[in-house]
Amino acid sequence: MLNTWQFNIISYLIIYVIFSQSFKMATNKSRNDADLIILLQFFSGIFVLFFLPFFNFNFPANIYTYILFLISCIFYAISARLRTTARRGLDVATYGILGQLSTIFIIIFGILFFKEKILLKHLLGTIFIIIGNIFVLYKKGKFEWNKYIFYSLIGNFTFSIAITIDIGISTQFNLPLYISLSLIIPALLIMIFEKRKTNDIIEEFKFGEKISILIVSLTWGLSTITNLRAYQFGKITIIAPLVALTTILNVFVAYFILKEKENFIKKIVSALIVIIGIILIKT
Repeated sequence: MLNTWQFNIISYLIIYVIFSQSFKMATNKSRNDADLIILLQFFSGIFVLFFLPFFNFNFPANIYTYILFLISCIFYAISARLRTTARRGLDVATYGILGQLSTIFIIIFGILFFKEKILLKHLLGTIFIIIGNIFVLYKKGKFEWNKYIFYSLIGNFTFSIAITIDIGISTQFNLPLYISLSLIIPALLIMIFEKRKTNDIIEEFKFGEKISILIVSLTWGLSTITNLRAYQFGKITIIAPLVALTTILNVFVAYFILKEKENFIKKIVSALIVIIGIILIKT
């Protein structure tokens, strides 16, 4: 049962929704966004190492693979730092909908760097995703624009670059080790460039939302593993649209857990439009 796409996709949906809601709770009590993301990624990187024995130990022999991995870590660091602040300033539903823009960026990179063909359904899917995002940002006769939306856009863009670089190299590593390093190395980069000290990180945990921090740390690695395994055991055309269900699930859960009731119907409609777009692209 563990080696089926059905088990892994259901596990992913549940775990990722818990991750998203808990991340928002953690940011609500955070004293410093940089300290929070460093703390979360360190803990997540450590937790995921417990799964090492369940996967084959593979290491690439080509030095260029390691160079590409380090480049991807730089973009992961930029993305993680920006998206943490975006999570704090945006509600879970809006952040989740904006997050689907990464699908568009990945398609563009696929066309530019992997010479993939442009299909009509890809264009239609892209239009749907853009419409969904525009709809959720349109409030009281005007578009809502603030730094958190900007951070989300740039964060999704840099995340897409990192994912694109990762294509083809993650399979050359032990999966939990790869995920662990892709969390810990960006955390170290953020720590160095933002000049954060170990005491700052300890203080963040001491005064932060401890339960949420621990839940995020545990679910981050688990959601990544179950997501990748779902793609390994199932067809992309089936898995990708199901993965997109996290968008609408987060809208509903945030309504009840975080009491995010403002523009609820609009968020539902936006999420559905975005999901339709992703289905068009991935099928």
